[in-house]
Amino acid sequence: MDAGAAKYLEDNVGGVLAKALAEMAKVQPKDGVDFLSKWLAQYAEQEEAKTVKEQVEQDLAKMRAQTREKREEKEAARQKKLAETQKLETMYSSLLEKFNNEETIFEDKFWQELVDVAQATAGASAVYIGVMEQGEEGSEITGPHLSYEYATKGSEWLTEKVLLAGKGVTWGALTENPPEENFQEMCLWKPPSVEPVVEVEEGADPPEQKPSSPYYPVSVECVTDVEKMHYFDMTRLGAFLAIPLVYQSYYNGDAYADAKTFEEEKKAEAIRRAEEETARQAAIDAGEDVPDAGDPPEEKQLVMRGTDVKMVLCLDTLGTNTAFEESNAVKILELVKACGQCKSKTEFKQVDNQVLIVIDDALRTEVDEQVLECADHVEQGFMEQLEAEQAEAEDELKKELIQKKFAFLKALQVAKEMHELIGGLTNWVYTTSDVMNVVAALAYFAGYKKAEIYPRRKSTMDWQKLKTLLNQPLVLLEKVVKKEVEGPRKDVLPEHLHSFILQLASPAEMDAEKAKAISPAFQLIYNLVQAGCAYRNADLELRKAEFNKQREEAGEEYAGPALEDLDDDFKEPA
Repeated sequence: MDAGAAKYLEDNVGGVLAKALAEMAKVQPKDGVDFLSKWLAQYAEQEEAKTVKEQVEQDLAKMRAQTREKREEKEAARQKKLAETQKLETMYSSLLEKFNNEETIFEDKFWQELVDVAQATAGASAVYIGVMEQGEEGSEITGPHLSYEYATKGSEWLTEKVLLAGKGVTWGALTENPPEENFQEMCLWKPPSVEPVVEVEEGADPPEQKPSSPYYPVSVECVTDVEKMHYFDMTRLGAFLAIPLVYQSYYNGDAYADAKTFEEEKKAEAIRRAEEETARQAAIDAGEDVPDAGDPPEEKQLVMRGTDVKMVLCLDTLGTNTAFEESNAVKILELVKACGQCKSKTEFKQVDNQVLIVIDDALRTEVDEQVLECADHVEQGFMEQLEAEQAEAEDELKKELIQKKFAFLKALQVAKEMHELIGGLTNWVYTTSDVMNVVAALAYFAGYKKAEIYPRRKSTMDWQKLKTLLNQPLVLLEKVVKKEVEGPRKDVLPEHLHSFILQLASPAEMDAEKAKAISPAFQLIYNLVQAGCAYRNADLELRKAEFNKQREEAGEEYAGPALEDLDDDFKEPA
């Protein structure tokens, strides 16, 4: 036997045969071959059983590991879902708490928060807010319509859309006190009451019923089942929900007048009572018999006349073919209700605060003195230069132009030095159309375009939009600084024509004193735009006189352009 064969036998059966022979030598059976064969068979069975046992143990260990892994995955998924649920609940409760907090001052960014939280709470594909507006004559859209102003990420294109009256089902949510028999046709949903049930003791009067909302949500479980459903995009399967958001707005003249009358009467009453108390104390000091002052009269509560602002929060699950859970819809309904109340309360406070500042005589006196001091300082700075230029002027029209130029430069410098006072006008929440016209006139004078001043799709100004130009008053004033007031101007936009700006800047019966009575800050704007218009007018008069002189000297030989061809401001207003 060669070495290779010997090694093979040693490696494969050597150890086993050694154990078998050792056992046989110990037992010394009569039939060694039989013993050896049985021992080897038993050994093979034991080894096979050992192998099977090890495999079983491995399989069990693997199964336990897989079971543990699945359990851990399931727990991780549960924890993840719980965390997501808690996150959604936190988002919802935080926003609801903010809306319900009496100290919260509503900000425009809250509208976007509302649509984002509503989307997360309901699991909607898209959420968007529509505002009911009345299109004015001459505007892009006439008649009542819904203008979508806020939308969730991915649905921003909806803010370019409008829904005309009578289109779709959304208008049902803004229908006041709809008849019960029309609910099904209008796809209206009557939500379950969320008010706690109050137990009434026997013999006691039942609690006063709270008035129910005159508006109801629109709910469509499957949009393709409703024929009159309106689509802005392709038809897709899913649900639709439109929740009315109607609140009282106090950004109007009636509310401002109510607040001003109330606060002025309250102020006068406080002065009267203070004077009576002073007289009473004087009588007591003089030894007179004075009756008790008595209890103060019950304090009146401020009441303002509001106007309804009608909005609607729309949610859909288009493309997912899923319905909204009623419990989530009820939560969003409560969130929308709290949002409207927060907005209304904020406007109420803001109007009253504006009135309190306006009627603060001490503050008004202090500001008037600051403006007067600034104007005197600026005038002294320009005096020498004004006198020098006027001394070089050859005729009265030129002197007039120089005078108007320096009046404009002085008004501009005063406005720049008092820019923080002008910026304070952004705290106003209401003002008259006359004030808006003057502010808009200054913006046009500075070169702003109509689209930057008017709200989109509207032909009337809105103070909330217009006052954004005063957020950084120095930016506006620097545009005025760069304005070329003198010289010809061609291809001018209609809103930049001198005649248009002058008319806008000169409301009937408005003058500097009346502007000052409205607000010292507004007077700065009024004075500046008036000075700018006067400066431009003086330039036009001078150039017109020079043109007439030139044409008169040339007589019939004059072959130059007509006056109106030299400058758009010489053209007759359309």
